[in-house]
Amino acid sequence: MAGQTVNVTFESKIYQDAGDESYQIQSQGKLVQKGAAWYLTYDESLEDQPRTKVLVKIEEGRVAITRTNVTKTRLVFEKGLVDQQPYQTAAGVMLLATNTSKLVQAIDESGAGKILLDYALSANGEVVGQYQVSLHFVR
Repeated sequence: MAGQTVNVTFESKIYQDAGDESYQIQSQGKLVQKGAAWYLTYDESLEDQPRTKVLVKIEEGRVAITRTNVTKTRLVFEKGLVDQQPYQTAAGVMLLATNTSKLVQAIDESGAGKILLDYALSANGEVVGQYQVSLHFVR
């Protein structure tokens, strides 16, 4: 299947000791199927932030999200898996870990789909927040 243009809605709710926050992004993206995996690409624009290129790789029971702007972050989500990835900051490398408690994913034959994630994010072994993410895309 050749790539198709989709409308993307990304919502994130973050629960932290310093206070809760949420945001929503709407963007146009591209969805491509390669073998058993789906790849969704889109750009995020948030106020006072550089534009971020997002790549979402969707496989059965597993989602990987790579976000690239000034730095590059890759987070892997698989229920029951604690995945650790290095994150380069100006102060040096931090180890980010995701502990996924909920992963729901569905893509239909028209290319419409959704991903729902609940996970804890840790930095250098300390939990920094609980996240709820909803990603929807439609033609």
